[in-house]
Amino acid sequence: MPPPFRELSVAQFADEVAAYTWTRPVFRVDMHHTFHPSHAEWRGRDSVEGMWRFHTLSRGFEDIAQHVSIAPDGAIWTGRDWNKTPASVGCNMNAQAFMFEAIGNFDVGHDLLDGAQRFAVVAVIDIVQRHFRLPVQALLFHREVPQTPKTCPGTGIDKGDILRAVAARRALA
Repeated sequence: MPPPFRELSVAQFADEVAAYTWTRPVFRVDMHHTFHPSHAEWRGRDSVEGMWRFHTLSRGFEDIAQHVSIAPDGAIWTGRDWNKTPASVGCNMNAQAFMFEAIGNFDVGHDLLDGAQRFAVVAVIDIVQRHFRLPVQALLFHREVPQTPKTCPGTGIDKGDILRAVAARRALA
């Protein structure tokens, strides 16, 4: 999972979740946006490695914060070891979460979560939740934590819309 980071399709991600040797329970999926890089700033592997350097060298984390990053083109990039607690929302709430970053600034007036990226975001949530037999509602937006002033995953993203999309995908399974 840690460097070198790998690019996965939704199908490859689903296969890896199913085959992975999980040693910890997951009770929730945490959704974030990067803010930086935005869609225009995204440079693939270079951006993921840049986030890793920022998280480890500047923030002092043991690894990149997120388990996966979801690119504007819908590619899913591996990150932190899935059996390690993410550096997600703090407040002693990170344990037993699977955390992902959607690449972009999704505050109103900036990037849009649509197309292949939105498809992959919904799929990642659903795949992880179904693997751990979690309800659709087992999703936390970073901004829902009272101790954070952040808008993450962006003011342009409606949680109800994401939950409905995950439920619709699950109904097709």
